[in-house]
Amino acid sequence: MATLRIRDDIVYREVDGVIVAFSLETGEYVSLDDIGTDIWRLIEQDGRVEQVRRAMLAAYDIDDASCDQELSSFITMLQARGLVNVDPGVSGVGSLDPTGKGD
Repeated sequence: MATLRIRDDIVYREVDGVIVAFSLETGEYVSLDDIGTDIWRLIEQDGRVEQVRRAMLAAYDIDDASCDQELSSFITMLQARGLVNVDPGVSGVGSLDPTGKGD
């Protein structure tokens, strides 16, 4: 199971209830919305994609497929901006599939 880690060079703060994150290395920054902030906090706490997925399904009125698609897109955005690293987990499979089922 993949685990997300906020990169060491990322500085972030909560401003008006949302996370604003900045990369000291690249200068890239992002301001997250409410749901993005919730996901960021979950990454801080644990980082396991399946745990984040479970928490999102419990907190929001969303079906499994939509949750998987939205979470995968969000993780891809965080990676593209250099804000998180993905540790593939014990299996060595780097899939971001939040269900853990693989391709």
